[in-house]
Amino acid sequence: MTDIKDFGPPGIKLMGFKPRNYLKWEQNCKPPLFLRPDEGQVKGSTTAFWALLEEMISLHKIAIARVIYRKASVPRFAALLPVKENEKDPWDDKTGMYMIFLPFSDDARTLDFPPQPVADDEKIPGLIESTRKLITALVGDVNPESYQNPALQKHYRALEAMALEREEPEAVEDELVPSDGFQDIEAEIKAIENIVKEIEEPEPRKRKKGGARSAGAKKAKVAVVVNDADYRMLAENNGLKSLKVPQLKDFLRAKDLALSGKKADLIERIQKYFSDQDVS
Repeated sequence: MTDIKDFGPPGIKLMGFKPRNYLKWEQNCKPPLFLRPDEGQVKGSTTAFWALLEEMISLHKIAIARVIYRKASVPRFAALLPVKENEKDPWDDKTGMYMIFLPFSDDARTLDFPPQPVADDEKIPGLIESTRKLITALVGDVNPESYQNPALQKHYRALEAMALEREEPEAVEDELVPSDGFQDIEAEIKAIENIVKEIEEPEPRKRKKGGARSAGAKKAKVAVVVNDADYRMLAENNGLKSLKVPQLKDFLRAKDLALSGKKADLIERIQKYFSDQDVS
């Protein structure tokens, strides 16, 4: 049995190579890891790693590897995607390999999507043209690095005001607020909103009767009969602690009292019920 559970020592074992276009975006079933060599752990790994990375990039290949995190853990298959730093692209600033975990065959399933409303110029005139104008007006050459985080800038201004003992921090200009030119397309936005309101929503799918779901349907609750005299005797003799929580809740449910709280709260609620009964 021990040998059956043992999948081998922890590590990454190279199984082979595949063309890069074999890797699909929908195969990302969990966040990937980024790999770089560690010369301190394995001597000579840096030279071998960079040579493999350069060759994989030049041949447009990805590596398929078997990954075992720790001893006796379930092995996973992963794709090793090589990437290289691109000086022209500030977002592509890493050199190494992304380890993308591949799904098992059990993870892949066919989804049944409900029908969605479709734009139809014959049924709703003007929707497609108005949407096209809006998208054309919004699309532009935007560089995210040219905008500062307004929340972070306010924080910096507040720290600066505290350090310089100023009464109030300087105002921060929010560069993310649309400019005056954005107001020109407000008419298009309102036109689309008015048109979308007229779109008929698809009818919700009806669940099929029978099958596995009906078998697991909830059964009708059966009313539980409780004996007030027994509970009163336990309450007077401080014996409610001997009852289990479901028994306490049966009494509270029969008296239309709240069921929330810990066991001590339930006992206190029952004692208050009998004390109120004695007063009345």
